[in-house]
Amino acid sequence: MTQSQKNVMYVSNDLGYGDDKGKFGGVRINQPTVFVRIYESPSFENVDWNSTDELDARVKSIFNYLDVSIKDKRYLTTVAAANSLKTLTTLKDDAPTGKAHSDAALIIPLSLIAGRAIQEAYAEAKKNETEFDPDEVITVNVYMTTALPITEAGTKDNDIRPEYKQRFMAHQHSVTVHSLGKDIQVNIKFKDATIFKEGEIVVVMAIQHGPADFQKKLINKVKHVKLADGLVFNDDALAEGLVKDADSFMGIDAGQHTVDISLFNNGSVNDYSQSINQSMGDVLDDAFNIYQQQNPNGTSLTTSKDFNDIWLRAIEPEKEAKSAKERLAAITEGMLKKDVIEAVDQSVEPLINQILTKVRYLISKNPKLQIIFIFGGASTPLIEQYHLDQRIQDEINAKKLPIPVVWVGKEYAQNMNEMALELFSEMQKARQK
Repeated sequence: MTQSQKNVMYVSNDLGYGDDKGKFGGVRINQPTVFVRIYESPSFENVDWNSTDELDARVKSIFNYLDVSIKDKRYLTTVAAANSLKTLTTLKDDAPTGKAHSDAALIIPLSLIAGRAIQEAYAEAKKNETEFDPDEVITVNVYMTTALPITEAGTKDNDIRPEYKQRFMAHQHSVTVHSLGKDIQVNIKFKDATIFKEGEIVVVMAIQHGPADFQKKLINKVKHVKLADGLVFNDDALAEGLVKDADSFMGIDAGQHTVDISLFNNGSVNDYSQSINQSMGDVLDDAFNIYQQQNPNGTSLTTSKDFNDIWLRAIEPEKEAKSAKERLAAITEGMLKKDVIEAVDQSVEPLINQILTKVRYLISKNPKLQIIFIFGGASTPLIEQYHLDQRIQDEINAKKLPIPVVWVGKEYAQNMNEMALELFSEMQKARQK
């Protein structure tokens, strides 16, 4: 193999327990956080290199076909793994002691970086009207921003992030990509890896320095939050100051398997910030077990995925069933929904109580608290179905504290960490120019 010119890639990598979201070399990615080890080539790698159209299409969709070798082990990652019908390794399975020590924390971002590097090299060859050479080694220098759950990241005296950073920075990573039917080597050198704490960066970056239209929506929400005795701020300047300039605030980031609660005082993060090592993903697992126990004589919901799908449809507005087949399916589903919802309702309450307990404790540690923001993918059902924001607000109002609790909204909830990491990555890119 011959050596190619070196390229630079900026990566914002929000490695969640459900999905890996972010920007890789300017391309937005949202892929399932799963992988599976394999020992032979999958059938989708029969790519005709003599067909420009076929090769163009495969390169364009390479993230759906990631088959990589890293340290002499071969894996399907993300969509390719999910579609393989093999037993998957999820990030949760792979991280019993936390993301920082998991194989997935390297395998998945390395495979995505390698896939994007091939896309860029292929596009460059097209631009220069030269033939893309699969034998030419692609070298890419990466500046990455990512994050770890608050409790896992550690405190000032026990910070795990330098160790996690070294997993990327200590040496060059060689990834062989098989997705195009030929072995293409991508050498990845991390020039920097900035590791934040999940949730903490969101308020500082995505909320206080986020897009203007997003901030405008938050300001309007703050204005109309009902405080004690039915009072509202209804003051544009005050609401804008709380969104853009508050220096004592709390962020509640509800992900799939963790809830990170960050506390800031006088503009600095407080060591009282902490994580709850479970969230709605665990609630649904527990609810499925309860459902099976309550339906011992058998049910059509034989897997947790079937159960989760029914629950997700149960909490969304019903769509009109048009065909006879759709109407029959709606009747069958309707018979299941009640038991599914009851099982989830039973399982979610301990999680909500944990969140409320943590919030009470953190409020006691910062009497100057000005505002609380709620976000994260799991915040949507916790707000829309279980009114977490109002339950927190009711407790605050009972104490006669003028602290508004504001949910960022369904449109933004799942992407707040991604937005924050992306903003920092853009700043990092600007500094390098």
